[in-house]
Amino acid sequence: MKDTDGCGGGISTITLNERGNKYMRLFKHTSKHNTAGRKPAGNEENGKQYRTINVVGREIALSPKNIVKAVLLCFLVLFLALVIYSVFAIVTAPKIDTAKIYETLSENSTIYDASGKKVDSVYSGENRTNARYNDMPDNLINAYIALEDKTFKTHHGFNFIRILGAIKESVFGGGKVGGTSTITQQLARNVYLKTRMSERSLNRKVVEAWYTLKLENNLSKKQIIEAYLNTIYLGFNSWGVESASEAYFQKRPKDLSLEQCAALAALPQSPTNLALVNLLDKDAKPKPSSILKRTSSGIYVINDISKERRETCLKLMLEQKYITRAQYEKAVKVPLRSMLKPNYHMNDSTIAYFTDYTVAKVIKDLQKKEKLSYDEAWDKVYKGGLKIYSTMDKKAQKTIQKEFKNNGNFPSITNINYDSNNNILNKYGKVALYSLGNYIKNGRFTFKSNEIKDNSDGSVTIKANKRLKIYNTSVNGKTDYSLEFPAMYKWKDGKLNSISGGYINIPQQYKQRDDNGNVIVSARFMQSKEGKQTFQKVGGKYSIPKSSYSINQGVVQPQAAMTIVENSTGEIKAMVGGRKTKGKLLYNRAVEPRQPGSSIKPLGVYAPALQQGAEEAAAGKTHNFVNYNIDRQGAQGWGNHITAGSVVMDERTTNNGRVWPYNAGSGYSGRNTLRSAIRNSINTCAYKIWMQVGQQYSTKMVKKFGISTVVTKGRVNDNNAAALALGGMSKGVTTLEMANAYTTFPNNGVRAEEPICYTKVVDADGKTLLTKSSRSTRVLNSDVAWIMADLMKGVVSGGTGTAANVYGTRAGGKTGTTSNQYDIWFDGFTPKYSAALWIGNDINISLTSMSGYAAALWGKIMNQIPSAKTGSYKAQPHSVQYVGGEYYAKGTYSYSNYVSPEEILRRKQEEEKKRREKDKPKMGANSSGNKAKKPN
Repeated sequence: MKDTDGCGGGISTITLNERGNKYMRLFKHTSKHNTAGRKPAGNEENGKQYRTINVVGREIALSPKNIVKAVLLCFLVLFLALVIYSVFAIVTAPKIDTAKIYETLSENSTIYDASGKKVDSVYSGENRTNARYNDMPDNLINAYIALEDKTFKTHHGFNFIRILGAIKESVFGGGKVGGTSTITQQLARNVYLKTRMSERSLNRKVVEAWYTLKLENNLSKKQIIEAYLNTIYLGFNSWGVESASEAYFQKRPKDLSLEQCAALAALPQSPTNLALVNLLDKDAKPKPSSILKRTSSGIYVINDISKERRETCLKLMLEQKYITRAQYEKAVKVPLRSMLKPNYHMNDSTIAYFTDYTVAKVIKDLQKKEKLSYDEAWDKVYKGGLKIYSTMDKKAQKTIQKEFKNNGNFPSITNINYDSNNNILNKYGKVALYSLGNYIKNGRFTFKSNEIKDNSDGSVTIKANKRLKIYNTSVNGKTDYSLEFPAMYKWKDGKLNSISGGYINIPQQYKQRDDNGNVIVSARFMQSKEGKQTFQKVGGKYSIPKSSYSINQGVVQPQAAMTIVENSTGEIKAMVGGRKTKGKLLYNRAVEPRQPGSSIKPLGVYAPALQQGAEEAAAGKTHNFVNYNIDRQGAQGWGNHITAGSVVMDERTTNNGRVWPYNAGSGYSGRNTLRSAIRNSINTCAYKIWMQVGQQYSTKMVKKFGISTVVTKGRVNDNNAAALALGGMSKGVTTLEMANAYTTFPNNGVRAEEPICYTKVVDADGKTLLTKSSRSTRVLNSDVAWIMADLMKGVVSGGTGTAANVYGTRAGGKTGTTSNQYDIWFDGFTPKYSAALWIGNDINISLTSMSGYAAALWGKIMNQIPSAKTGSYKAQPHSVQYVGGEYYAKGTYSYSNYVSPEEILRRKQEEEKKRREKDKPKMGANSSGNKAKKPN
């Protein structure tokens, strides 16, 4: 320990034993210095001569009495310093109210919706449900007391005998002081010092002691043990015994058996390592004997590391007379697997798509602002007790989820082509999905004779280019050879379920690959217990049981995704990236691109055309129309600019000499305006307008709308009408970006640069870590945006999107269907919200319906969201002109009256006929002009 050397001079770091030996040597030394004929040095006290030291000009004898006084004085000074320091630490420590301990417990990592209410069933750092003392069985309470703090019922916060024993063990055993915390101390630490638990400082220990005393003085023992059992982390994402009981055993605490109580009591020492069940990544390869279940979330495995501690708990309960010998003997024999009944869906979030997206954004923003690594930011979000205030409209989120569960809202799958083995083929005749029955029968995968071969050394060779796919992968930096199942399918309840594959579980160290690409499984593995469990002989063939392979979760088809964004703020109000899926960190289709079909037309064709005209008019220019020889209209009849009233002929068009594109219906409708072309989604008209606008301007505008997936470089790109006019884009678009893009129309031409999913993040101490608001960017002139919104309202009121009608307001939007009906869309808006909805299959298989299903589902969802029907549209800008029943941006109106060549010819023929009729002599008249006489 540190002490002052005689209270004089500097700080010395000598032990008390060393100090005593030093003073004894001094004492003995001074007694030998009285030699004859010389006056002894030093000072005399009580007739004895002692060596002296000078302290601030005064000679003090080093007598035993003075030494004792000095030591006592030093201890007094140290004690007073410690008292002063402790008082300071206590005074400056955060104030706590032990009566509100459960309010403190609620300050965990939590996501709130836009109204500030906690979102239920959201994954947070602490999955906790509080239990009351009366609902906790005696065995559970006694198990913790026996193992953690046997004097709990009698001490006043501290176990001094245990502390002294630990110090003694530390001094004589050479270890460090540990394991002295009582249950009350642990509670103080768990509740009030969560952010300082790893801190080793005197300040933290003083504050912890102070909080411990306050807990003991203000709460009863029952309240303390109740709070303690509700605060401790017990692994498997479970905080408190209520949550842990449900997670491990699917029971309430009051229903736990003795051995289950002991199993939970064994966990607080190291809950992450000792957790009874672990969830591993889907690609992990645990021992087959440890596997409990394979799910879409990952692989659940049993973890019995805590067995010895569990047995110790039962033994201590016996010694402390909480249980009888018979109870002990019975409980200690129960294996962990037989007492477990894990809840594999406990941590599934019903709104995982939104919350996963939000958490990912918060982590990214924390990394950037606080200069953290990904792991540090991840820990802060998942373990730091943050409050994340999201932008979610809970009603909107729940409504989408509810309607996505209803199979009646989705079209069927048509035109499925099978090969002779019942595998599903794509349009090129290649296998898209293998039949699950061709791989798994009666729960087993059985090798065919040409797929595997026994070798003379006891190993086996699994042949390449057969049913199993062999891939080179990496595990812990070492090369592995993965034996994987391909994408498969099964029919369930009349619905197609796609399966993204799976793998056979063989540890990396037992595999190698030969020159032919085959995988050799070593004889060592084949002869091991695990190998014999994996490769079983059934009917003379090698067969892999269910415990040794993994098949991914079947996903119902068709799938869907939807995102809703608030027009004025850019806040994401709802996001659902799939239907009938479970788990967390799922494949989020809301942010994965798919081809948009005709829903791209407002962004790539019609809005660019009107905006280009407004810019030209403002510059005093007219549009330079070009005859591209793709149709008969050419450059005629458009007017000075492309406007909502411009005449566009729906007629046969060509591209590179072939007829293209085709309309959804048969034939051509002839004379249209831009308004009727968008209302009826006429492909030829969109193509012709896009050609006049130009590829470069169209691409620029699509990017301004916030579509980041436009491909402009490379051999396969989107620099063409098929992509930007009809939606056959190389990568496609996401529902998130499309919803945000469509906010431009009802929001006076402005959209958010990036939609936001949260507004604020606060830490456990109330400090604001992050704030978020959207920055806006202008895309269109306000008059152009207003006219576009009006045009798109016509799509819903009388065009292809009538099924998307929203009662109580006037919605606008655009349908979209891709070629072969692989993807169907409806993207639209109300005064408050814009939303994009996609329906399609994860693999390209045609649907039975075009975009009408998407429009109907969009309308069905939006009609159930109160906020979607509130508010009003922006007022008509003064720069919008109304002429002849149509709206025009300022300066763009001009007479547009295309006359086709046939009409010109017809008119000429009519005029010629009239001229000839006029010049022809009247029949029956004589030269004198007299009437002819009636013959007799």
